[in-house]
Amino acid sequence: MIPLRTFDLGLSAILTLLGIYIVSQGMNYGYQDGSVPAAGFFPFWIGGGLALFSALNFIKVLRSGLLAAVDRMEVARVGLVSLAIGGFVVLSGFIGMIAAAVPLMVAIGVIFGARDIRSLMAVSAVAVAMAGVLYLVFGLVLAMPLL
Repeated sequence: MIPLRTFDLGLSAILTLLGIYIVSQGMNYGYQDGSVPAAGFFPFWIGGGLALFSALNFIKVLRSGLLAAVDRMEVARVGLVSLAIGGFVVLSGFIGMIAAAVPLMVAIGVIFGARDIRSLMAVSAVAVAMAGVLYLVFGLVLAMPLL
């Protein structure tokens, strides 16, 4: 068992720094291109939200005296999801973000419990449907280049 306070403080600090890094890198791509969002629009808001809420969590943990503990399996799940996201980043360079999101969603479903064929089918169906929604929103409605 890992003390929750230590785990929460460390993870919040790392995620705050990661959010700041994502915002700074996203701004290199530009925020807006004419009347449509540019490539840096999404990283700006996601990174900003990540930094803001991680910093707020860091402050909350400093003010409170959390005495609970985190199971090592939960830490392993966080590590596995992080690896899956890293795989998504690498894969998206080859096949595009929307197509790479499908195996990412399936992998996260498996990490958090989709083990039998029925739940794998359900997770896969949701992943494909979500990819369709992402294509409709970003590809057709916002007319953003997807590759």
